[in-house]
Amino acid sequence: MEYDLAALEDEIRSLGEFTESLFLRQDELISTGDRTLYKIDGVAANSEPGADPKKSSLYITQLATDLRKVEDMILVTNPLDSVFRKILQKYPVVSQVYFNSSIQLNRLFPPYNVYEMLEPDLDLTAFNFYYEADEAHNPERKPVWVDAMYIDPVGRGWMITLTQPVYHMEELKLVLGMDLTLNDIIENYINKTSHQILIIDKEGTVVAGKSKTIEVFSLPPLKNHTYTQTITSDSFRKEDFNLFKSRNGEVRRIADGIINHQQSEVWMTVGQRKIKVVSKKTSKLDWFVLEIFL
Repeated sequence: MEYDLAALEDEIRSLGEFTESLFLRQDELISTGDRTLYKIDGVAANSEPGADPKKSSLYITQLATDLRKVEDMILVTNPLDSVFRKILQKYPVVSQVYFNSSIQLNRLFPPYNVYEMLEPDLDLTAFNFYYEADEAHNPERKPVWVDAMYIDPVGRGWMITLTQPVYHMEELKLVLGMDLTLNDIIENYINKTSHQILIIDKEGTVVAGKSKTIEVFSLPPLKNHTYTQTITSDSFRKEDFNLFKSRNGEVRRIADGIINHQQSEVWMTVGQRKIKVVSKKTSKLDWFVLEIFL
């Protein structure tokens, strides 16, 4: 998991450098670009249903005040479509690649139904996957993980995001993003191992885990034995899956030892059994990966 996350950081740095190179050529790209490639209809272009699967969907919010700037940025960033496609082909754990700009333009691949998924007047700069990468929050201009899980505005469920700011002439032009959904994390990191793994964040909330580990920590029953279906249900309450808020004092003690006291190995009592829990904090995210020896 650590290796894959580091590879994604390298990938988004490279994507940022390529995007910066486009702005260095912006006069050429604006003057020679194909203005028929995207047809804007209301707040969107290339929206599902019927979208070209090789192109991104574009979303221009009603807050956009300079449509000429929006049209120019579309032309400058059109070459990103092919790069976005290659990233999704290369990394199965990445569900979507995109950018957001302060001029209120979003480009996202793969295409989706913009009109159905998004309100027409969203402020793209108000989302943490934009502002956590801006100059105030990220003066080093490096890749930033938005590791607090959030519901994706375009309907792909709970996810985390890797962002990278792109500057030109010292101006923040846009923020790139790669999203990893909870489903992808479970499929690529949890289900492919025989180990009993539970992942929690720095607040003690469960990010993902196998059904047996969920049961050990006295969390609510799972639907169809998959944590994904529980967390994405309408009835999901985040506090129900927080170890610090467990009714079980043993679970609260374990969470305190791992998160607040950085204990790498703890023992917990479940019924008549003593169970060893080994914890490792990830270097890229404020997450703890717990292996439970049943």
